Amino acid sequence: MKRKLIVSFLVFMLVLTLPIEASAKTYTTKKEVYNIIKKNLLAHKDSFTITTETDVMNEIGRNADLFSAVVALDDEKTSKDGDYLNLSISSWRSNWQWSSQGETAKLTFSAVYKTTLEQEKAVDGKISEILDVLKLDKKTEYQKVKAIHDYIIKKTSYDQRLENHSAYDALFNKSAVCEGYALAAYRLFTEAGIKCRIITGYAKGVSHAWNIVSVNGKWYNIDLTWDDPITNTGKPVLSYDYFLKNTKDFSDHTRDNEYTMSAFLKKYPIAKESYKMKQK
Repeated sequence: MKRKLIVSFLVFMLVLTLPIEASAKTYTTKKEVYNIIKKNLLAHKDSFTITTETDVMNEIGRNADLFSAVVALDDEKTSKDGDYLNLSISSWRSNWQWSSQGETAKLTFSAVYKTTLEQEKAVDGKISEILDVLKLDKKTEYQKVKAIHDYIIKKTSYDQRLENHSAYDALFNKSAVCEGYALAAYRLFTEAGIKCRIITGYAKGVSHAWNIVSVNGKWYNIDLTWDDPITNTGKPVLSYDYFLKNTKDFSDHTRDNEYTMSAFLKKYPIAKESYKMKQK
């Protein structure tokens, strides 16, 4: 389930094997470089080359933090970047080319995506369609989260072949592993105005992904995959065993290290008490 990162280490005066033209523009700040990488990734560009200043290359550091820094640029106006972009890419590679006597450097970046650009456009339309059906505009945050939680679980079944990993799979093929559930939920929660993150880690020792959401100013764990259990009869089941839970009631989930850092926990503190579900 976890994203495979492929990073090429520095090679002085690296000869690129891919016939890619360099960008005509020279980007002069680290932020500009990160933003143009993000723009190309959102456009599903397989390979692209960026020209920047050598000092900017040195500031960026030419290391594995490059991709993390790019996906950390989370624009609240869209649900297609941030965690969604992070988990929508299977692998990536970066190569730098520069001269000791030159003032510019070239970064060649390539990526492998879990979906096509056409599939992502279809997801965009499907998200709008679902939100229209759910009619969430006048709903409370709790009602929005529950409606989206219930919709995905009722429409999606767990992919026991472990082949479907995207939001497209969850929304169109009606079958996905945990990543697909979490990605589809992220898109819908975010577009509905619910603050949301995707968390990766382990659940009962198995690699897993789930979400955290903010309801009434408090953050809660929510796992749509595990609220859609596989039954012996094959009959669909909708449960709330992992719906808006605190840490204690979510103890069989273990986060990856990046989600246990003090800065992350301070920004996204999980509520002390699990949310008490409203009676019908």
